[in-house]
Amino acid sequence: METSISNAISTADQKAQYDEAVKRLLSEKIVLAWILKECVSEFKVYTVQQIMKDCIEGEPKVSVVAVHQDELDADEELADKRIEGSNNEDSSIKEGKVYYDIRFNAIVPDTKEPIHLIINIEAQKSDNTVYPIIKRAIYYCSRMISSQKNTVFTKSHYEKIRKVYSIWIEMNVSEEDKNSITKYSISEDTIVGNAKEEVKNYDLLSVLLVRLGDPDKADEKSILRLLDVLLSAEKKPDEKKELLEKDFDIPMSATMSKEVNSMCNLGEGLVEQTSIKNKADFVLRLMQKKHYDINEAFDLANVLESEKAEVTKLVDEQLAVK
Repeated sequence: METSISNAISTADQKAQYDEAVKRLLSEKIVLAWILKECVSEFKVYTVQQIMKDCIEGEPKVSVVAVHQDELDADEELADKRIEGSNNEDSSIKEGKVYYDIRFNAIVPDTKEPIHLIINIEAQKSDNTVYPIIKRAIYYCSRMISSQKNTVFTKSHYEKIRKVYSIWIEMNVSEEDKNSITKYSISEDTIVGNAKEEVKNYDLLSVLLVRLGDPDKADEKSILRLLDVLLSAEKKPDEKKELLEKDFDIPMSATMSKEVNSMCNLGEGLVEQTSIKNKADFVLRLMQKKHYDINEAFDLANVLESEKAEVTKLVDEQLAVK
């Protein structure tokens, strides 16, 4: 029989494998193309095939680009400092190693002056964090802008700064937030007078929070449904493949098929091991964000009588940490 420690290690390993499978699926170019078309305004007029073929530059980097400048990337190579390179790090001496889930460059073609963008996509299992996710997303955007110094531009050529996007895909969110997309950007607000600035000079960062829910409740052809289906822990691999091919014209390559199978198998195992923790997380979220007392939260989270003691213990532990 496994000890609690070995079981915890096994669960952690499964979670890590599951997370990596999710990131690899999201980094498939056809999936990225759908995300860009539906979430990034610069690509609205292009087809998914055009975006995949002409707009995504190079290969997306998955869990290898360090957020902080004083850290090496995952391959332990120093970031390339040449102009038009990609400064893949950001600075913070005391923080732990943090990597962007997915990061890549994109170009908007057929414009008078080609528009270059830097895109970051993050997969977030839950919005139950000790900090507002929007603040972390803005921080990531800020890092991607500041890291362009001496890579995209030198000296005082700030006119060359590229716009950045940070897109956060949240998989387990409160009922009222499910199947929603929210965008945050810099806007102009003239307080006195008529002075105006060109939009391109201040529209330099955008954050999108993409909150998933039930695939059957999302719009039939929307990016929400695509991601709901792709990342669902409940739908079987064959069902996912059929829906993605039929509704979104996404052919299942051998690599994608393997990742879908891996994610589904790992997800099934984790559902059993984490159901109590998920309920505890949901109860805590209801208590903190909606100000329910614990018994009201138990009812909304469908906590069984036999589970209440364990859930209460987990909630108390989380409150003690915070």
